[in-house]
Amino acid sequence: MASAGLVPGTRAMGWTIGRFESMADGAIISGMRLRDISAPLRDDLPSWPGEEGLQRTLVSMQPDDDATVSHLSFTAHTGTHVDAPVHFLLDEGGVETFALEAFIGPCFAADLRHVADVVTGDDLEDAEVPEGMTRVLALTRNSGWSRHDTEFRPDYVAFEPSAAEWCLDRGLRLLGIDYLSVEAYENDGFPVHKSLLAAGVALLEGIDLDGVTPGSYELVALPILVPGSDGAPARAVLIER
Repeated sequence: MASAGLVPGTRAMGWTIGRFESMADGAIISGMRLRDISAPLRDDLPSWPGEEGLQRTLVSMQPDDDATVSHLSFTAHTGTHVDAPVHFLLDEGGVETFALEAFIGPCFAADLRHVADVVTGDDLEDAEVPEGMTRVLALTRNSGWSRHDTEFRPDYVAFEPSAAEWCLDRGLRLLGIDYLSVEAYENDGFPVHKSLLAAGVALLEGIDLDGVTPGSYELVALPILVPGSDGAPARAVLIER
């Protein structure tokens, strides 16, 4: 019977190093490096103003009970998450309407750390994104937030409409940002969200690219399947071969 699995390896410089064995085709890829770019769901992780962050309550706990069971409560846009069309577009689809392929495949971590305020279309054009790349992650001065911050920062770097137009012109399937929103704080009308979600672009928000070298990787960032939901948490991982 065909099977595949990750053989445990070592950890170095934030990367997990191991081997992936696939008995289906006999291939063994040695030295594959995995980097978790997800925000850890701490109870003091910054959340969007007015929204509830993580609350973890123990329903039962060993040794007094047979098993330890937690109840988790948080909004769909806490930490690393995916925005669905219905988040801003009435009567549009939930997170289940995205094809899984949007969240798995080649991606490019674009170096935008020099941007002080908002990322423009020109900034993305200058970032040397490879032709044909359909998944772009923005590496900005935001990165490090999930490990160092306990309060929301309203001055995070986001995208302006010209950046959304660039993404649409390039045929992007996924756009990622290293903070809680692709849109600038208190932006009227949410034009970036609306234009990208209307075109079926998956928005991966709340990643943390601190320590990641700009360049090409493989991305796996699957959202939890919550049919009809405006968003869902995701575990985002970069793979370097």
